[in-house]
This record gives sequence, C-alpha cells and structure tokens, in this order.
Amino acid sequence: MTGASDTLDPIAAAEAGIVGSKHLIASVANDLSQQERWLAHYRVAEKRRARRVKFQEIIYWLELKRRRVMRWSRRLALHGLRLAKIAAAFLWRTSVALFVVVRRAATACLNWVRPRAYALALTMATWTIAFLAWAATEARHLARAMANASAVAAAWTAHQSRALGAILQTWLIAGWAWTRVEATRLARVSIKGATTGGAWSAAQSRALATSLRCESIELASWTRRKAGHFSRASLATASLGFSWTKQPGQHADTHPRTLAIRRCTALICIEPLRARLPAIRAG
Repeated sequence: MTGASDTLDPIAAAEAGIVGSKHLIASVANDLSQQERWLAHYRVAEKRRARRVKFQEIIYWLELKRRRVMRWSRRLALHGLRLAKIAAAFLWRTSVALFVVVRRAATACLNWVRPRAYALALTMATWTIAFLAWAATEARHLARAMANASAVAAAWTAHQSRALGAILQTWLIAGWAWTRVEATRLARVSIKGATTGGAWSAAQSRALATSLRCESIELASWTRRKAGHFSRASLATASLGFSWTKQPGQHADTHPRTLAIRRCTALICIEPLRARLPAIRAG
C-alpha cells in the first residue's frame, strides 16, 4: 500500500526524484572533487616516483660504470702482471744467458792469457838476466877504460907539470939574472947620481948657507920624505923585477932603465924612457 501511494503521487515522486538527483549530484560532485584531489596527488606521486626512478637509474648507471671500471682495472692489472711476469722471465733468462756467456768468455780469456803470460814472464826473466850480464860486462869495460884514462891523465899531468916546472925554472933563472944585472946598473947609476947631487947640494948649500938656513931645513925634511917614498918605490920595482920573467928565445934590453938612490942626498937621476919600464920623474 505504501509503495502504491508513492507511485501514485507524482509530485512526491518528482520531489523524491529531485532530492535523489541532488544527492546524486552532490555525490558525483564529491566524487569529482575527490577525483581531482586524487589526480593532483597522483601527479605529485608520479613526479616523485619519476624523480626516484631517475635517481635510481643514475645510481644504477654509476654502478654499471663502476663495475665496468673495476672490470677494466682488473683486466689492466692482470695484463700488467702478465707483462711483468713475462719481462721478469725474459730478464732472468737473459741475465742467466749473459752470465753464462761472460763466464765462458772469461774462462776462454784466462785459458788464452795464461800460457802467454807465462811465456812473457819467462822472456822478461831471460831478458833481465841478459841485461844484467851485459851491464856487468859493460861496467867492467867502463871501469877498465876509466882506470886507463886516469893513468893516462895522471901521466900527462905529471909530464905537463915537469915541463911547466922546467919552463918556470928557466924563467926564474932568466928573471934572476936580469934582476941582478939591473940591480947592479941601478946601483951604479944611483951612486953616480948621488955623487953629482951631493956636489951640487954642497955648492948650493955653501952659497946659500947664511940666507936660506930655514929653507935648507925644510928642504932636508922634504928630501927625507921623498927619499922614503922613493926607497919604497925602488923596493917595489926590485920586487917586480924579480917576479918578471921573459919567455924563452927572447933577450933582455941592452940598456934598461935604472933608478939611483943615495941616503945622503935622496936625489933622483932622470933617465930617458926605456922599454918595458914606466917613466919615473922627480917630485
């Protein structure tokens, strides 16, 4: 009965339908608003998920790169280790071969040098002995030659000394004879000059005895000084005559120069210039 009443009342049914439509519209509007919120949340979630996926992809790519780098590093290390093993083996084989070659070469060199060194030592010993024998022989010959030369030099020196002694003796005899002759002539001339000077002095002294007594005293002192000087000069001349000798084959001058000295007068006789003697004049 109630349903029939509801169906029969169109207004109520319309109102009920309108109310139901409003509820439906409200529910649809609510659903639409929820759908928009869901879409907004979905978009945000999708963005976050995209970011997370991208970050994960980047991490995955980096992991792949890391694995690839590690793989290449491992391969490179393995290749390096393999090359190091090969190089070490090569160096070891080369060093062993080189050592063997050097040892063989050294052994061969020693085997080659040993007999030659022994032969060289024998040769040097033989040469040394021969040189010592030759040196001893030459030393004996040289000693004999030096002894002979010394004997010859001594004989020549003795002969030359005897010849020089004979020549000097001849010169001394000739010089002594010449000196004696010259001394005799000098004494004669001195006596003659002294006599003449004495006579002249006596005449002059008698003529000037009164007026020139002081001058006579001064003249006497001056004469004594000059006599001393001249006596020393005469002694030096005589010594020179004794030491002066002539060479063999030459003769002395026939008129040598003479020097006259007397104690009482101390006057000098001036003789002309002679050979081999200097001119002496009175002071």
